[in-house]
Amino acid sequence: MTEMIEAIRAAVADGATPEQKANGAQACRTILAALGAEPGKPIVLPGVPQPHPLAGITADQALALLIARLTTIAEAKETATANTGAPPRQPAAPQIAYVNPPSPPKRATGPAPVRRRPR
Repeated sequence: MTEMIEAIRAAVADGATPEQKANGAQACRTILAALGAEPGKPIVLPGVPQPHPLAGITADQALALLIARLTTIAEAKETATANTGAPPRQPAAPQIAYVNPPSPPKRATGPAPVRRRPR
């Protein structure tokens, strides 16, 4: 906290550099955010990206979520197959376009060049 107060003092002093003013403004924002924070909740600083909501889950929780989602998808697929009576379609093989390499440039046709002997 002392560092932030010193940054603010330097920012409001005569002859403060733009960098000192920017540091002082950031210190003011940080103190304001700390004063407005609710107990037990993280402090939200302006301009700082927030963590992803799933950032705090364990690997076991992530696997449980994944299994639940895949189970839902599999059940929906089974229901669709049972309602139509047809077996599920296999995805089509990927179509690959074959491109021939460019042919070499053609030589100009005409009489052969005359070679002269050096003198």
